[in-house]
Amino acid sequence: MNQNSFSIIIPYCGKLNLVDRAVKSILTQTYENWELILVNDGGDDYVPTDPRIRNIKQPRMNRCFARNLGMKESKNDWICWLDSDDSYINTYLEILNQEINDNPDYKVFNFGAIIFTAKGSRQEPKFNTNRFREPFTFEDYAEFDSGHIGTGSFVFHRQVYQEVGGLPEAINCYKLADMAKTEFPEMKKWFGPLYMEGGKEIGNPRGDDYYMFYKITRKFKSKILPYYLYIQYAHL
Repeated sequence: MNQNSFSIIIPYCGKLNLVDRAVKSILTQTYENWELILVNDGGDDYVPTDPRIRNIKQPRMNRCFARNLGMKESKNDWICWLDSDDSYINTYLEILNQEINDNPDYKVFNFGAIIFTAKGSRQEPKFNTNRFREPFTFEDYAEFDSGHIGTGSFVFHRQVYQEVGGLPEAINCYKLADMAKTEFPEMKKWFGPLYMEGGKEIGNPRGDDYYMFYKITRKFKSKILPYYLYIQYAHL
């Protein structure tokens, strides 16, 4: 079996205990051909404990800038996103490696997620409820609004990134929405006009994951996988 290589991008700013949880979900992967790029967006540094982890620091800007910097600095064949307060199941990369080898015609894959909602306080969360975000099923190149895809619920080949580029370097979610609506005017059907004209953002709270997946699937087909590989901890 071909041993595909993965670059995982985590932007972060503060809450190092949550960053540590995200990093540990990479360190415990059953598949080991990966690099992890931590992009510090102006907070305290997380100290790496593994030579496969790189820590890059930038002045406080925005998550779009941090994700772009991480992707630019990445070296491996496949690009994965992970939010600093979420995690992967420990077979995330192993399953993806298998599916990539089984489906060589695809450069993009998407799949489901497990979502835990905290019922306690931010200081003492109690994860006593959970739900599944089903793998997003859609026709090739079809239009769709947000709410169907999460940050870690899709991966794409470096060739895809080289062809479509990264995120708009927007300083906030409203600027991101306006830049997205300008690039893809059909988004106005779901999110209204530009922000200054009374429109709204394209995601809760930002929509950078939705934008990236939407942009990618204008040109590339995504293979839908029947798995729940990403763990999202909501409302922390």
